[in-house]
Amino acid sequence: MAQHERGLKLRSRDGHFEMASFELKQQPEGFWMWVACDFGDHNGGHWLAPDPEDASPTGPVVVTSTPYCWPSAVDAFAARDRWEDQQK
Repeated sequence: MAQHERGLKLRSRDGHFEMASFELKQQPEGFWMWVACDFGDHNGGHWLAPDPEDASPTGPVVVTSTPYCWPSAVDAFAARDRWEDQQK
């Protein structure tokens, strides 16, 4: 059975506010982190993954169309936090 954890965070883009929804999805080999993108007319989402140019454990993250498997929930949430910091 898949485990899901959801969280919401208010973000501001060019004076407009949006809710960024995160969903942790447990997989047999680890965890995926989904970021829903509900802003303006766009309603979809992306997966968080390490930046291929700097895949260090504390390096930047990117959003991709392909799920990336983080080894633990702690790693997945840390990636989400780094992504949030990059958006400031």
